[in-house]
Amino acid sequence: MKSIFKTLLFAAVALTTQHVYSQSCEAFYPMKTGSVIETETFSAKNKLTGSNKQTILDLTTGANSASVKVKSEAFDAKGKELTSQELVMKCENGVFIMDMKNFLDPKAMGGGKDMEVKVDAQDMEYPQSLSAGMTLKDASIKITMGSGGMTFMSMETRIFNRKVEGIESITTPAGTYECYKLSYDCEIKSIVKATVKGVQYVAKGVGVVRSETYDKNGKLTDYTIIAKTSGL
Repeated sequence: MKSIFKTLLFAAVALTTQHVYSQSCEAFYPMKTGSVIETETFSAKNKLTGSNKQTILDLTTGANSASVKVKSEAFDAKGKELTSQELVMKCENGVFIMDMKNFLDPKAMGGGKDMEVKVDAQDMEYPQSLSAGMTLKDASIKITMGSGGMTFMSMETRIFNRKVEGIESITTPAGTYECYKLSYDCEIKSIVKATVKGVQYVAKGVGVVRSETYDKNGKLTDYTIIAKTSGL
């Protein structure tokens, strides 16, 4: 079950970009069918630990809204596929919204025949205009598993203290980008409670160019970078 939250946290900090498709709504995600973003995750000692590939399958637009269907594939360090699922991202009235329930691994959430799974979530939002000092809304997801009215396990992830720090230039194998620097705290509660800090560098028209995770003492534990893009 721990892998559910590792997948959730990775996806939540990795899936953001901005592309104009409407005069009234800008989405923080590629809005062009066929677009592909590939990311790689490394340990603090620069050892590859996994990768992810996002492919835009379909786009649906409205007067003040749009949504995209995305194929998300996660791989281990040796390139073996771990998960493959379809997600939906949307933009409504100028705010990009990520449904936190999208990032749960369907296989891990299958449970037993009589297992009851309840999911409560607060979506992650990105206003179309960001500026230094801006505070963004919290996001969270809670999973409760049980049977016959009895709870066997409860896990919760909360992303809070989300703040726009400023603008920095970041270089990865995919190029050099002018990015918004966003910071946040993430608390994971299950049998034990753990809190980490995160930073992500977001470029318009590209997404999260780089994201970093730190332990409670401020020590870097891992980072993710965009390694390759196409069709943006």
